[in-house]
Amino acid sequence: MGILDTIIDTKRTDLVKEFEPIVVVGKILDQLKERDKEILSRRYGLRGANEQTLEAIGKDLKLTRERVRQIEKALLKQLQSHVKSQPEMLKTRELLQSLLSEHGGIMAEADLLERLGVEAVEEANAVRFLLLLIEEVTSIRGHEHIRDAWAALQFDTALFNKFLVAAKSVLEEAAKPHGAERFLERFKGTDFYKEHAEHLSDVVILNFLGTAKHISKNAFGEYGLAHWRDITPRDVGDKAYLVLKHHGKPEHYTQITELINKHHPGSRKAYKETVHNELIKDKRFILVGRGIYALAEWGYKSGVVADVIAEVLVAAGRALGRDEIIDEVLKRRMVKKNTILVGLSNKKRFVKVGKNQYQLL
Repeated sequence: MGILDTIIDTKRTDLVKEFEPIVVVGKILDQLKERDKEILSRRYGLRGANEQTLEAIGKDLKLTRERVRQIEKALLKQLQSHVKSQPEMLKTRELLQSLLSEHGGIMAEADLLERLGVEAVEEANAVRFLLLLIEEVTSIRGHEHIRDAWAALQFDTALFNKFLVAAKSVLEEAAKPHGAERFLERFKGTDFYKEHAEHLSDVVILNFLGTAKHISKNAFGEYGLAHWRDITPRDVGDKAYLVLKHHGKPEHYTQITELINKHHPGSRKAYKETVHNELIKDKRFILVGRGIYALAEWGYKSGVVADVIAEVLVAAGRALGRDEIIDEVLKRRMVKKNTILVGLSNKKRFVKVGKNQYQLL
């Protein structure tokens, strides 16, 4: 980052810290007549009011729905022109437009609010209202490929659509989720990136991913197609698979339950009994100890300990020493050594052929 970029970034950070959308909106509304102020406050959920329909507002004010719509439209147009030169709005415009510019001319609304540090509903409503007053910014709602977002009027939709094609191709070819660093590495190898690199900083690329409707990020910050189950888990089994995969080792179902609730706090709470029942019937999981589960893709196999011993001997194709058998079984199961010895003593399946040497009967 150059000196100029550093100065610009520092200035923007200061603007974010100083940004008080509710205060700015309050000063704007105070310029209006009481009835006009009430209509906008109730319509957009400002000053503690709840967002209300045109019909509800009209009923209380003894106006038709269409008349309220006309007043709302006229007020927004009036304010767009009137507040341009006001100090508070100048700073607001500079902040919001610079954020959109830095991110490629568009930001998903949720990401924009997060970047601004906005969490409260009233504060979020104030930001949306202020964005409506910036003529150079437009709202995107119900788009086929774009999440609810705000975009600069000069936003390059054609570039974004081509980006989506290239990004989906990268993900589909890999057929698995990518962390940000890995995705950037592979994406920068595409012909599309090489042709448009000057417009695609890392910030813009990751922002475009976050704005795309059919690409999502899972609880571990990995990008993938939204319909993939390890990106958007459909049920408890999917969540268990995802958290255990990133946990990287077998774990007791109670701990798996805790991991699910930790990494998916916004979804329905998981309970250990439900998780246990799901793990038992899901072939993606293998019971490797008392209440302990591993992923089948890690090489673990189902069956009793004697079955695992038999598998070890078949794989070896020869007699094995007791310690060799124990070592190999412990790679597949989390059990006590004595449990393995008990399984090995099954004379209907194994025979001792030398000093502590065993083979299949």
